[in-house]
Amino acid sequence: MKQWTTLATAMMLCGTLQAAQAAQAHNHTHDDAGAPADATATVRVSNPELLAALKTPRVAMEAERTPLAFDNGASAKNCLEYSDLLTKGQPAETTRNFEIRSEYLLCDSLRPMAGKPFSAEKKAAASGQAKALYEKLDLRSFPSSLRNRADDAKHTLKTLLPGTKTSEGAAVAVETQEQHFRLEVVATIDHGKGSRKTQEWIVWVTDELKNGTYRSYTQIVVNPPRTATGPYTAAATPR
Repeated sequence: MKQWTTLATAMMLCGTLQAAQAAQAHNHTHDDAGAPADATATVRVSNPELLAALKTPRVAMEAERTPLAFDNGASAKNCLEYSDLLTKGQPAETTRNFEIRSEYLLCDSLRPMAGKPFSAEKKAAASGQAKALYEKLDLRSFPSSLRNRADDAKHTLKTLLPGTKTSEGAAVAVETQEQHFRLEVVATIDHGKGSRKTQEWIVWVTDELKNGTYRSYTQIVVNPPRTATGPYTAAATPR
């Protein structure tokens, strides 16, 4: 059964969070079509960690993590503090911090849901999504170590990074002697009638140089092509 959830946050005020979970769907007011009237989006989650966090947001926001240093001298040790500190600065750019940042990807996925009604439900990983990321995601549309290498002729993972490709579920990775680059669709946000054009993919990006000089763990929101032959593109946050 779907669980209708609203994360009402005060992330912008003193680093506090008010996470409220509503009753089960059958206790909600329904519209004529039978859908809960207060829902604006359905989040279909293929990543187990993210699904658990969306169903128990307060637990996820307060769970202790490795301290992450910020450029203003402060540090965060959970999603709550991390979200608050992002309004005041950015994580410090150190090798150790880059490694720790991977623990906060879950926090990045929770923040866009703040204050918005949605339903979270389990969804099987789709290999078609991994294929689309590999072949059609425009790497010029988001920051990574590959963006500066991209041009009009080569700007997808398939054309830009020749190496050993592996796919598992909705994740695709390319391995070379110098680099490991991985994209994983952890959830799909459906904003409306199920049309592909109303869907956005929450994607976790792992970008590592094997000499240890660069590590990046970030989240992007991937939008579908505007035309049948167009590319997938990335944004920082959902619509």
